[in-house]
Amino acid sequence: MEAPYRRVITQSVLKRTRAWLKELERAPDLLDGDTGVLPADYNALGAIHELLMRSCLMGMEAVDRERGGAGFADDPLLLPGMPAAVLPYEEAVRFLTTKIPLTKKAYYDLDDKLRFRAFTAGRLNDADAVNRVKGIIRSTIEQGGTLSDFYTMTDGEILNGLGFGEGNMSYWETVYRTNEATAHNAGRAMNFEAEPPAALELAGIRDARQSDICYELTKQPFIRPYDDPVWQTLWPPLHFNCRTTVRGIYDKAELDGYGGPQAAYALGGQVKPQKGFGAYPLDKESYWRLTPEMLDRARRYGLDGEIAAAAVNLGMKNYALELVKDYRTIYAPASGGGYVKQALNSMHTEKEIGLAKKAADDGHRIYLLPENKSTSNPDMIIDGETGEIKQPRSDKPERITEDIRSTIHKGATFALLEVRDDVPRETIEKAVHKRMDDSIVTKALVYWRGTSFWIKQK
Repeated sequence: MEAPYRRVITQSVLKRTRAWLKELERAPDLLDGDTGVLPADYNALGAIHELLMRSCLMGMEAVDRERGGAGFADDPLLLPGMPAAVLPYEEAVRFLTTKIPLTKKAYYDLDDKLRFRAFTAGRLNDADAVNRVKGIIRSTIEQGGTLSDFYTMTDGEILNGLGFGEGNMSYWETVYRTNEATAHNAGRAMNFEAEPPAALELAGIRDARQSDICYELTKQPFIRPYDDPVWQTLWPPLHFNCRTTVRGIYDKAELDGYGGPQAAYALGGQVKPQKGFGAYPLDKESYWRLTPEMLDRARRYGLDGEIAAAAVNLGMKNYALELVKDYRTIYAPASGGGYVKQALNSMHTEKEIGLAKKAADDGHRIYLLPENKSTSNPDMIIDGETGEIKQPRSDKPERITEDIRSTIHKGATFALLEVRDDVPRETIEKAVHKRMDDSIVTKALVYWRGTSFWIKQK
């Protein structure tokens, strides 16, 4: 199933890496540090999202078949190698032989969560790609090579260095197949919860690629009751590149074949999964959240602001606030409940911070997000929304309109403006509405002539 998606993602990474190498030719200081990241390609991010969503649905479908249904059967939209847009709820129900274990609202909530997981995996990949290439370049220079050696690299050499080449798919195996397996096994868990089986079995793939962890667990059948606590910490994937799944046992007669349930439950050894793996995916919804390792990488790369903003815009405001909870407080007025908190690598100007403090005086809760030259995330999270800080220096209405346009470009829904006193209020409102109407920006808080007022989408 993954082949068409792999082509889209791989070619996107290759194209953007070549563009980065050209930029490096002009600006060699791009080799410094580890905050570089390729520009976002939303077509590639969409392909990752589609891959994860279909993996999850096919996990549900596999459980349907284990219960005796026909699953998706041979519908061409879900056959391997047939890319398709993510299925609307009605089509997903039609493809399942039993009722999908999700309400319409829950289905689209799942879609948003897997879109977020795709975004985080894709953007971390974009940063990993730059830093893998940097590592290769630095190593070559240390061995007496030059930067010019890299501008003639073949596509195959670049892809192999990134772990995406035909002879070296190490990065794909480690990251994307692990994400795919996580989504697939989360889909299984959802369907099991809708109609619990008598027991579950770890189903490994016995071949030369099977890991020691999965071999030790499954060399004898590993079967336990569905409600056994062991499944809270032993749910696939159990390590990077894991291909083991969980199979539902609905026919109790199958357990009799082992000499009865208790005999079946005594089979199989227990091995700890790799660190960071094995958690039950529906417990704290670990299938879509960043792992601690992913969050550490995001912060090292300067991507955490972009990721927090994505969580807000996908309706995960509580989770976004988890991502920024350790920001340091730089301003908290004595009353009103407002505050300004700032990321350690925030690069906001004193004037921008000053405007944020004015908003905090009026009770607004602001998190100033980190900035990265290679990313394009909003300035802040304000009252649970993504926001941009704008202070037009000109009295021209076009300047205000352009600032709202750039707010839209950053993916923000809230504009915090400070406008010169010599600009008439009517001009401000007209300029803001010109770009706000029919856009994602829903409100603007304007500070002007010592006071403030709201402009909201009509």
